[in-house]
Amino acid sequence: MHQLLAWRTWAALAAVIGATIVLATGVLGGGESSSTERPRRNVDTTASVMAWEGADAWTTADGASVGAATLLLDDGRRVVITDGTAGEASCADRSTPAACVLLADTLGPAVVWFAVVPADDPGLRVLTLPTLVDMVDDGDRGVLANDWIVPLTNGVVRTCAGEETTRTLRQFIERYTGRGIRTILDIDRDEIVEVVCAPVAG
Repeated sequence: MHQLLAWRTWAALAAVIGATIVLATGVLGGGESSSTERPRRNVDTTASVMAWEGADAWTTADGASVGAATLLLDDGRRVVITDGTAGEASCADRSTPAACVLLADTLGPAVVWFAVVPADDPGLRVLTLPTLVDMVDDGDRGVLANDWIVPLTNGVVRTCAGEETTRTLRQFIERYTGRGIRTILDIDRDEIVEVVCAPVAG
């Protein structure tokens, strides 16, 4: 009887230790995986950059602003990007008005996250974005391949020359995301207004 109780005690203890190890492994593994995931970035502000203040000493490194810069936008606003603000900048021409476009997640006048990218053309009011891969918020916003989340206009134009017409934007995404979609943002409206499928490689 005593041997049976002892065996049951050791078996229960072993089960507890095993469960603890599995739980700890799962938690640690989950933490490691999430740390490598790229965060989704909400874009609620889009504007051409007409002038810079402090741009000569301003840069980005490791996904954040190094120093501070003030951007004069085409709608008359002055936006300050403070030191340490999360973001990226790939536009090198800071002297030509409208050569760069600001996309940002803002909270009132504060910039929470930003991207400064080259304009398609300083004279155009549209910007080409990465492939549209999904929709969220009941189709009000689109998710891009780089994990930016951008507002969608009501009735996004779907263009794919020589292809069968899709009934919905969701169908368009499912059919053409794999081969690439040119996503067109209207800078004045801050919305995606058109998607164009990539041509089939010949």
